[in-house]
Amino acid sequence: MIKVSGLDKFYGDHHVLSSIDMRIIKGEVFGIVGHSGAGKSTLLRCLNGLEKYQQGSVRVMGKEVKDLGPAALLELRRHMGMIFQKFNLMSRKNVYDNIAFPLQVWKTPSREIAARVDELLEMVGLQDKKFSRVNSLSGGQMQRVGIARALALRPEILLCDEATSALDPKTTTSILELLESINQRLRITMVVVTHQMEVVKRICHRMLLLDGGVSQVMGPTEDLFLSPPENLKRFIDEEYTLLPGINIRLTFPRHISQDSVITRMARELEIEFSIVGGKLERYIDDVLGFLIINIRPENLDAVLKYLEDHQLFWEVLDGSGATLRQNERAPGAVNLEISAASAAESRRIQ
Repeated sequence: MIKVSGLDKFYGDHHVLSSIDMRIIKGEVFGIVGHSGAGKSTLLRCLNGLEKYQQGSVRVMGKEVKDLGPAALLELRRHMGMIFQKFNLMSRKNVYDNIAFPLQVWKTPSREIAARVDELLEMVGLQDKKFSRVNSLSGGQMQRVGIARALALRPEILLCDEATSALDPKTTTSILELLESINQRLRITMVVVTHQMEVVKRICHRMLLLDGGVSQVMGPTEDLFLSPPENLKRFIDEEYTLLPGINIRLTFPRHISQDSVITRMARELEIEFSIVGGKLERYIDDVLGFLIINIRPENLDAVLKYLEDHQLFWEVLDGSGATLRQNERAPGAVNLEISAASAAESRRIQ
């Protein structure tokens, strides 16, 4: 669906994007994450030709973006809807007119426009706001109008540029649920730019971490958060005060996340341990989690063998939280520049 190879982007002498490689599979939700200024939005805008790039290749639906003339580029954008952080709605128009606008630009017959707008209003849950002025809506409602407008031309790809960063947590959750529903219902490919890790965990099948315009890590979201490499650890900034002795960070894959394996370990090995910290989080359609425990040094070998036997990912941490050892089956121990084919095999898009 989308293939980026060796992409370089400059603003004058400033190197904004450097040697970016990524492939996005049809029907998946792909996250591009990083701090402000990392190059996320610039990369997104290279995909639909709103930004020109100096080197490399950006192929979207089989077409090289930089080789397209104005008419061909316009046709490409017709198949790529876009959702914005600040909604970008026409404030003096009502909801109907905002959603209808792309259809009017492409000279769609009025009867078809009316039917399509009604369909989209039902999809985003705003049937009762059809003729309301957009400046009378809440932020979440305005973003729903923006989503409906982006879907008006039945695009194959939906680009989301910080679509939830202007919303409160409860509204963010409802918008993410809507996007997830749209992805499943329409099988539409989504590219989600965000600095919010909860967005990536909630809806993205795979993710790319950018820092200073450079790709830091890419792979299936679940694998990366179950056993994050050091550069991702710095970004998510999970800090706990570690205790003297041996600290082990355990991560629970989907088939173990609701099992009491750690309690059973203490009973079977007849050892005591302290809990340093932990968290359960929603990852797409699963609840996954991690736990940091502190044990005595003499119990280390027995504990690690037990964890291996029960298919838990583990990392032995130093006092600063850096990884000293980890089991070879942990995702963080392998090459995380995962190809589209292997990523699809490791996590099927439902």
